[in-house]
Amino acid sequence: MKQWLAVAAVVALCGVMTGCNKGYNQSPVNGTMEEAVAPGDAPQAVYDLMKQVNLDDRYETVMDDKTTGVAVYSLLNCGDTVSSEGYGMVVGKGDVKTALPQLRHGRMPRARYDAATGDLWILGSDMEGTGVNVERPYLLRFDDDGYAHIVNSIDPYEMQEALRKVLTYSIEGQEITFYADEQEIAKATNTMEDMGGFMDDAIYIGEQIAYSIEGPLTVRVTPGVNFVVGKVLHYDDMPTISATVTMTDSGPTLSDFKVEK
Repeated sequence: MKQWLAVAAVVALCGVMTGCNKGYNQSPVNGTMEEAVAPGDAPQAVYDLMKQVNLDDRYETVMDDKTTGVAVYSLLNCGDTVSSEGYGMVVGKGDVKTALPQLRHGRMPRARYDAATGDLWILGSDMEGTGVNVERPYLLRFDDDGYAHIVNSIDPYEMQEALRKVLTYSIEGQEITFYADEQEIAKATNTMEDMGGFMDDAIYIGEQIAYSIEGPLTVRVTPGVNFVVGKVLHYDDMPTISATVTMTDSGPTLSDFKVEK
């Protein structure tokens, strides 16, 4: 009898605390990438063209800071019938031009130069396609002669795994709750019908990883939902979660998680 009363007391206490399992039935988000992303190699035509830097109409201006003289250009094509396949960038500082044929800029490259730190951030692309947008940030610095050098970058798989260390989720009915370090950061209500319900491994990240460089480096990740019907992730109703990125010798660390408006 006393043992039964003790169990009942624990159950009652759980009820007062709004449920023993609330917030504790979390599952880690899954990753779509299984290994580091090989950035690939630029076509030989890109290397051949960029042996000499001639900033003609085959290039597009990504950034041009008149105050510091730092500019960034992306190669659109190697000729009328020869695509650059998204490769090839030029960094200029004053009259000095640095060719970076191996840097894949993709469709929407961005760049920002911080004169106070000497950091030049360039956002390139590793994967693009329907429902897929995976960016790679590059950190460049200038040597004493004004030439730019890539000193660091974040592989998409490295960022995916850094996010997976802290991002978890729980599902109750059609409501999905997201947590960072077990603290609730976002809720989403699924409105997809006729999909057969959620798979056991319902939430994945890795297909949509982008960045902001307007201030501190910030990663922006949108989770996808895995349903019983179909073999593609769905992003309807899903929030975009952002976090500030700090570069360390052991890889990126994340803080200040929030939901993008």
